[in-house]
Amino acid sequence: HPAFLRQRAHEVVSWRTYAEQQERMKREVEVIEAKQKEHRMEYEKKQQKLAHLTWRQRKAVLYKANKHLMFSRPKERTEMDKNVLSVIVKGDVDGSVEAVLNILDSYDSDDECKLDVIHFGMGDISETDINLAEAFNGECLNC
Repeated sequence: HPAFLRQRAHEVVSWRTYAEQQERMKREVEVIEAKQKEHRMEYEKKQQKLAHLTWRQRKAVLYKANKHLMFSRPKERTEMDKNVLSVIVKGDVDGSVEAVLNILDSYDSDDECKLDVIHFGMGDISETDINLAEAFNGECLNC
């Protein structure tokens, strides 16, 4: 009987551990879904504010809103250490560029590696974009 009791106790502990893991995963999924819903609502609210504008007007508004991400002065660049990822973001539609910029804007590990958006816009990656990326030892992202 002791072997049976030991086996039964092990099964009970395993079941409880499994149930706790399932409950923890369920709570984590709920938190993730709530954050996704919040981000989606913010995005839709921004889109509604821009819905009455033409794509050119929307691009101008987004440029003004994200202009602070675009350029740093050369003096600041020479003082930067090597833990910097410089990126150029290009996309075929305004929404995809905006979505990528929003994701990059939420980046919060600057102490490990600084993220620097040096240019963004719509259209194909051009030779100018490639030259700019090379000048800053960066990468071009196409979305």
